[in-house]
Amino acid sequence: MEEVSTVLYVWIAAFLFLVILLIFMKVTISLDYSHANDNDHIAVKIITLYGIVRLKKDIPMVKVNTEDQTIDIREKKMASTKTPSQEKETMHKKVGKRDVKEILHQMERITKEIVDLNRIMRKFFIHIKIVSFHWSTWIGFHDAALTGVAAGGVWSVKGALLAFMQEHLTFKHKPVYEVIPAFQHNVSQTHFACIAYFRIGHAMLAAIRLLVHWLKGRKARKNASLQATKNESSV
Repeated sequence: MEEVSTVLYVWIAAFLFLVILLIFMKVTISLDYSHANDNDHIAVKIITLYGIVRLKKDIPMVKVNTEDQTIDIREKKMASTKTPSQEKETMHKKVGKRDVKEILHQMERITKEIVDLNRIMRKFFIHIKIVSFHWSTWIGFHDAALTGVAAGGVWSVKGALLAFMQEHLTFKHKPVYEVIPAFQHNVSQTHFACIAYFRIGHAMLAAIRLLVHWLKGRKARKNASLQATKNESSV
């Protein structure tokens, strides 16, 4: 009996140890994006399980064929299921006060869900640590005035994006971003490199909060549907 208890305690201790390791385990994501005139390329690298698991994926988004001046683009086409006869048919539906009230109720519910989801995601995003952030852009035209205007516009967009990111994320080091005007040259190049990490425990907590939020919303929608059915039957 004592041997069984000892083995049970060992298994419980091992399980708790693994849970703690899982909660504090990091997931490091490295993103490298480059755009050079007509070519785009993304490289994503994920490191987890304390460096044991390493995944890397290179994604060429656009490839320019200089020989025949054609462009290869990865895309998915959705086939239309409508027939010509179906396209000609038009449904006309009258909207009454009850419909308008229902639409407003749905809009209010969707807005509330978006706000609640935003709160949940903000709590998770604040735990994402940005280890390094570098974003360089070269832009230029033969017209010097146009180059200056374009460089200023790109700089403003970058500043706004960085301000938004610094509000929602945690930067371990000061982000580096620059806009380099290339006067009297047609240039459109950018390079973006970022390394960030988060802990599995924070991701699990966010997933649990999302699940609870979804279950509450599902229950509320079900109660609202039952109440609407009762109101219609009582009329």
